[in-house]
Amino acid sequence: MSALGTVVGLGVVLPFALSATPAHAQPILSVDKSHEGNFARGGQGVYNITLTNSGDEGASVAELTDNLPAGLTVADLGGSLPCEVTNGGMTVQCNGPFAVGPGASFTVVVTVNIADNAPCSVTNTVTVADEAGGVIVSDSDPTTITGGDCDGGNGDGGGSILPINLNGVIPMFNNITTNNNINSPGASNSSLQTFGLNAP
Repeated sequence: MSALGTVVGLGVVLPFALSATPAHAQPILSVDKSHEGNFARGGQGVYNITLTNSGDEGASVAELTDNLPAGLTVADLGGSLPCEVTNGGMTVQCNGPFAVGPGASFTVVVTVNIADNAPCSVTNTVTVADEAGGVIVSDSDPTTITGGDCDGGNGDGGGSILPINLNGVIPMFNNITTNNNINSPGASNSSLQTFGLNAP
């Protein structure tokens, strides 16, 4: 009887043990957009875009697009992907399809010109799309621009706006209330309010 019980026990446990299967292989794509330091008006800056597949299966990417913010235009391109400059120098377009194998990564180096009137803060966004045009992954990189009237620049900006002459701006109020024990016979309560404007 005990031998039969052992066989039956194995018959119950064994199917559960065999049904455990490892997770299927798949690509894991990521894109990183980065730069070092601040960019200065009238100068140049460098963005690095890195596309990585950290999965255990290859992936096919149809398109990588970097749309530069206002005030920045492409000065030069480098890296390991076939890319071109469009949209008047404001877009980097890397058209595939190109394969990204397991553990592989590609880098695009974008050197940009910064306009003399560029905003003091910009955000650069890169997107990676599949064959159907859907965004797979994206990344944004905020960038501080210095110079001119930007904070921390070499111009005359960033200073205090004080002192300010407030003559003729702030009205002066005088509100006086006198309480002559209003609970007593013949007592009264009076208020005096005057308004004065200190004109320049």
